[in-house]
This record gives sequence, C-alpha cells and structure tokens, in this order.
Amino acid sequence: MDRTGLVSNILIAGKTGVGKSAFINYIYGHDVAESRAGSPVTQEGLHEYEYYDLERGILFRFFDTWGLEADRSEEWHQAILSIVHQREGALDIAEWFHTIYYLLSVQSGRVEAYELEAILKPLYERGSNVTLILTNFNEDDPMSVQKAEAMERVLLRELPIEEEDIIRVNSVEKKLLTGKRVPVKGYEEVWKRNRTNLWKDIERKLPINLTNHLLDELEDWRIRSIASAEAIRMLTPQAMISWKARKIEKDLEKTLEEAALTTEEAMAEGVRHYIQLMQRYPLVGEQADLLFRTRRVELGFDYSFGKTVRKMVLGMIPGVHFIYWAFKRRTAERGIKKAIEQQYASVRQTIEEEIRRGFEREMRQLGRTLNS
Repeated sequence: MDRTGLVSNILIAGKTGVGKSAFINYIYGHDVAESRAGSPVTQEGLHEYEYYDLERGILFRFFDTWGLEADRSEEWHQAILSIVHQREGALDIAEWFHTIYYLLSVQSGRVEAYELEAILKPLYERGSNVTLILTNFNEDDPMSVQKAEAMERVLLRELPIEEEDIIRVNSVEKKLLTGKRVPVKGYEEVWKRNRTNLWKDIERKLPINLTNHLLDELEDWRIRSIASAEAIRMLTPQAMISWKARKIEKDLEKTLEEAALTTEEAMAEGVRHYIQLMQRYPLVGEQADLLFRTRRVELGFDYSFGKTVRKMVLGMIPGVHFIYWAFKRRTAERGIKKAIEQQYASVRQTIEEEIRRGFEREMRQLGRTLNS
C-alpha cells in the first residue's frame, strides 16, 4: 500500500480527560486512536502516530500532546510552539499543520487560565488557525448548554476569535439512565471548518514563507559577497578586481533567478496540495459541490504560474549593477562592500514590500478562482 502520497498533519491538544481519542475516532475513523498504541512520545512532548484512510487515499499524521496540567504549562508552551513554528515556516505546505484542534470538556464548565496564557494566546498571536472543540456536549441538557455558553463567553472575551471558531461536539453516542440517547454531534461543522481554515492558512502563510525564502537567499548572497570582497585586499591585481566584482554581480542574478523559480514551484505545489485535499476530505453540507468545482479547476489550471510568479519576482527586482570598473586596488574592498550593501538594501526593501504584496495578490486571485 502506497502511503507516501497525500498527507494531512493534525495537531490535537487539550488537558487529560477531555476526550481526544474519542474525538479523533469520531472525526477521522472509528479505529484511528488505536493506531497510536506503542508509539513513542517524542522529545518535543508529542505523541506522533499515523492513520492511513484507504477510502480517501490520505495519510493522516496526528501529533497528540501530553495531557496538559498546570504544573507543566511551561513545558507545553515550549513543546507546542516550537513544533508549530518549525512546521508552519516551511515552503512545502505538506509539512504544515493543516488542522489544529484544542479540546475543552463541557463537563468541567471551565477554561483554565494557564490554557489561555501558555497555549492559546501564543498560538493566536503567531497567526495559527485553531479550532476550539467543546467536547461531551449534550444539546438536550440545560446544564450542558449553560456550561458551554459560559465557556464560550470566556473564550470570545480572551481570544481574538469569532463564534464560528468554537464547535460543540459529542463524539460518542450515549444512553442515559432514562433510556434517552445523546447522539453524536459536530462532524459536519468540524469538516467545514477544516476546509475553510486550510485555505485561510495557505492564503496568509504562503506569501510570508515565500518572502522569507527570498530574503534568506538574499542574505546568503550578501554573506558570500562580503567574504569575496574581503579576499581582494591589496594582493589582487587591478585587472582581477573588475572580474571579481562582476562575479559577485552575476551571483546575485543567479541567486534571484533560482529563488524566483523556487517560489513559483512552491506556490504551485501549495495550490495542488490544497485541491487534492479538498477532493478527498469528506463532503458535507452546502460544500458538497466543492468536489466538482475543485476538479474543474484542477483540469483547467496552469500549475506552472510561469507568466505570473517568477516573472513578477524578477520584474520587480531593481537592476543588478555594480560600477566595478571604478574600483581602484587601494579602495576596491571598501568600494565593493559598499556596492554590495547598497544592492542588498535595495533588493531587500523590494522583496519586503512590493514582492510580498504581489504574492498576496496572487493568493487572493487564486482564492477567487477556486471558490467562484
């Protein structure tokens, strides 16, 4: 069985006893949580396990946190934020967390202060899309409804979220002593949220990550170039100075060309991954026609982006030009360094401002195309 294809990464967090296993089994399949038996707990404090959904052809990778308690909140803070930062900064969206759940039990009726301060607020501050799940909810029980409403008021007051960010769920059908049954609840709402959150993440994070990639490549060029300029000193023949300066100039041109190609490929792969997940995620409610729409887009979509992304990046970069023939041997090192810093500052400003806005425009346009 090929499990190397489409991947979806899920981070699930919450205190001990909130019903994480039951929730995962309900949303992803009845035997999902069983697959983690015997799996080691990672050094980051996460219990990682996989579940291959044969029907949908998706390998779900779950990162299940240790049970959160007050005396370990700092440990949690470091573990969760570290892995979220590591994955969400990747160019390849297959490395991202496509879904982040934070579970709270309605039975407790409380949101602990350390959950807000150590985990939730830092996640929202860094822009992560977190779905808050209120587990063990019974809509026919006035006390359950009252507790859920009280918890939601706290969450809405303390966090930068909307009501749709909170979903009431009951993962396991229960039979009460009265003989009445409490049905499962929340499946459709959770999957609708997963779909919406994934595109929001791509539209927001991909331009940032593409921009950071360009800046990293530019910084590497600067470091290489300064080292090359320092190697000139007084021993370099006058005839070699212009050649060295020209080599630095050509290195920048090549660096920008390759970085622009990488951003083009990363954006195309990101959209392709999104479309494939949308086709294979469960179809629910009013979004049931999305399969047809994304398949139609996929069939007629130009993944190369050759006429937009790469051309846009290179078209916005200021002309790469050193006045290398003016460098005299006595002042060559200082002069070339100055030219490097000037070129670096000019290109960096363009990437941070114009090119990043260009990436954002491309993603907005893609969003309109995919949802029109």
